[in-house]
Amino acid sequence: MRQPNVSVYGSTTCPDTNRAMAYLDGQEIPYEFKDLDQSPEFNDYIAGLNGGKRVMPTIQVENEFYFNPPQAALAEAITAASGN
Repeated sequence: MRQPNVSVYGSTTCPDTNRAMAYLDGQEIPYEFKDLDQSPEFNDYIAGLNGGKRVMPTIQVENEFYFNPPQAALAEAITAASGN
């Protein structure tokens, strides 16, 4: 099974971001966390991806972006990207 490239754009104070990261941690899926509080330049980046709205978390799995996805959708995206 191939590990997909995963990035999480969000804030440690956001419950939805924490939920997504807890899921990834629980599944032992490595990811890169891009903290919008520490690096505000990511705010414009994710807003540009989502019609001007800053949605957290914005999760990139390979070349696809998911905006505050339900856990089932995130699991499906990761499964598809890992070739299973």
